[in-house]
Amino acid sequence: MKKWVGFLLVMVVVLGLAACSGTEAQGDEDVYKIGAIYSKTGAGSPLGEPEWNATKLLEKKINEEGGIDGKKVEIVLADDESTPEKAMEEMNRMIYDENVVAVLGSTTSGASLAMKGIAMDNEVPLVSAGAAVSIISPVEEAKWVFKTPHSDAHAVERIYMHLQNEGMNKIAILADSNAFGESGVEQLEALAGDYGMEIVMKESYNTDDPDMKTQLTKIDSSDAEAMIVWGTNPGPAIIAKNSKELGLDIPYIGSHGIANQSFIDLAGEAAEGVTIPTGKLLFPTQIPEDDEQYDVISSFYDDYMSEYDSAPTNFGSYGYDNLMLIVDALESGATDRESIREYLENDVQGYVGATGIFTFSADDHNGLEADSMVLAEVSAGEWTLK
Repeated sequence: MKKWVGFLLVMVVVLGLAACSGTEAQGDEDVYKIGAIYSKTGAGSPLGEPEWNATKLLEKKINEEGGIDGKKVEIVLADDESTPEKAMEEMNRMIYDENVVAVLGSTTSGASLAMKGIAMDNEVPLVSAGAAVSIISPVEEAKWVFKTPHSDAHAVERIYMHLQNEGMNKIAILADSNAFGESGVEQLEALAGDYGMEIVMKESYNTDDPDMKTQLTKIDSSDAEAMIVWGTNPGPAIIAKNSKELGLDIPYIGSHGIANQSFIDLAGEAAEGVTIPTGKLLFPTQIPEDDEQYDVISSFYDDYMSEYDSAPTNFGSYGYDNLMLIVDALESGATDRESIREYLENDVQGYVGATGIFTFSADDHNGLEADSMVLAEVSAGEWTLK
């Protein structure tokens, strides 16, 4: 008799747990849960904060407009504190604790590369805001990984096109020693021959270095006609100030990693004349109305300014596109991890985003072209279309 009572008690507990589990699962059916990991704090915060803000803004707007087929979107936001280690920790939490259908992020290339392996091992769609081409290449090692920023390869091509037009072919490189900088150097070297460029000097710096005058002095003594600086703030801003202090007159060309107001604020007057390749959201009021991206860019820019009273910059566009590509998949009926991945790879064709017009394929998980980038120059303390 005691055995039967014990058995019945066990069954009651099991059935109770099953009922609770079923209730929880039923509740989850009313929500699409998406993870988002961005650099809200730390060195990458000037890039990550607009991505974070864009994500919150869109979540609010989507749900106020009725969600997706009546279901709300729940974005689980996490700060990676600008470190790969924290990004990996949060990536695991998103998958195992939050059970999200997809993950957005992270902000930097190093963190995104750290998350890539976890996404691949667990077969979870990851849409990165990092620029390094290695995030989605080689494609056989990035089946579950996509990204929305222009690749460093695109930025390099756009820079080399500009140098060709200016009649320059001898360049010096000064790059951060981190993953983003290393990837940029790799592409600068790989594409140099295609554009007739000669790299006459190559120097590096560490992300937290407070002074780069030694490297700049070496570059100044070379016969370089232009200097390409590859990194994200604060390094490039310090280099601009050091260049001005040393009296260098060599043209300064930066990467798309400094396409924000933060660079100008940090560099001050030394930012004048700096040229970069960039997406169009950096100067939305200068985009002609007949541009295919005009409506998307204008609408997002106005909404962001109204919500935060600050400009989203290109990094806000990555946050926008990362989320809206997943939303597009969900609206099309791709509601689990596998179908979302399949949708992104096969059905994103000519998708007009804030960063550019995307066409993904089995061979290309970035889906952008170099000619979708434009050139910007700092003039009178502002980024202007060149």
